Amino acid sequence: MTSLVGLWWASLVMGAVALIWMTGLILARRRRARADSRRELDQRQVRSAMLDIVQGSGDATARLRPFRRQARLMSETLLEFLAIVRGGEKAALVAAFRSLNIDDRIRHRLTRGGKQGRTLAAEAIAAFPGPETVDVLQRLMREDRDPEVRIAAVRSLIALDAPPTLRDLISDLRIRGVSDSLLYLPVVLRMTRLDPEQALALFADPAISLTARTLIAGALGECGDYRAVMPLCEAASDADRALRIAAVRGLGVLAHPAAAAAIVQALDDREWEVRSAACEAAGRIGLTEALPGLVQRLTDSEWWVRFQAAEAMTRMGPAGLARLRAAAGDDIDVMRRAASMALAENGLTMEPAP
Repeated sequence: MTSLVGLWWASLVMGAVALIWMTGLILARRRRARADSRRELDQRQVRSAMLDIVQGSGDATARLRPFRRQARLMSETLLEFLAIVRGGEKAALVAAFRSLNIDDRIRHRLTRGGKQGRTLAAEAIAAFPGPETVDVLQRLMREDRDPEVRIAAVRSLIALDAPPTLRDLISDLRIRGVSDSLLYLPVVLRMTRLDPEQALALFADPAISLTARTLIAGALGECGDYRAVMPLCEAASDADRALRIAAVRGLGVLAHPAAAAAIVQALDDREWEVRSAACEAAGRIGLTEALPGLVQRLTDSEWWVRFQAAEAMTRMGPAGLARLRAAAGDDIDVMRRAASMALAENGLTMEPAP
């Protein structure tokens, strides 16, 4: 009997806890809905005032006064307008924000509050150039623990013509131990374009990490500086798989015929991602000397490599198409199907046009 009473009380307690939990969830949802509704109303009022500012109608600046302490709201709305206004309209918005010291509130928000608000503030503060803005962004880049916030700070520093050195950025990547290094790729690319010589020197430095070299390899390909061809050719045979992939892709983007030997060699790489990148690079450059290797890749164990090899051959003009048509009649089934499919997808026939 005692055990039954205990079970009865336990079930009552569990039911009460569940009821309290569900009540809490309902109340939290209602509070969030009210907060969202209030935020949408504030956004509409701020947008209306900012639209009047750029149009120069009335004393619209005064209508921003009630919202001047809402740094996240003001940052978010300012970024929306900066994406579509230029020249005098942008200057009018910036002047209005400065007159209400909203720029100071945004700088203050950089080191306080949640991640999303700090990120928005780091992007918006670039609209207010000056030593105080550069100083706070540099401090944010050094001290904030979140990589997305630091990257936002770097983007703003670049926009303000006060970028950190590429070496400092790579050091940050190494020290912080950021697992998702792709966050850094856009800013590494921008900084490489700004100073490709610095990127080349850093790429040649044996002290930097493989992750950093891989990021820079991709950026060097995108920057269009042909001085990167030889370093990337060397990296295409590196022991690290990710670096080989990035180097071969970079060579394909540069599309310089001096990369021919490295790309032909990469067609036989043990990693299928490298072989795929080599096929694509050969097609982009138009390396007819890679045709024997591309024909072999039509029998590759990975379908994506076969596809890329066939696509590359279609881009090589008459010589490539002749090899592809010959492969479409080969006795090896996988080669025949890969070649035939590529011809069909590109609207090409098995026989050349008369």
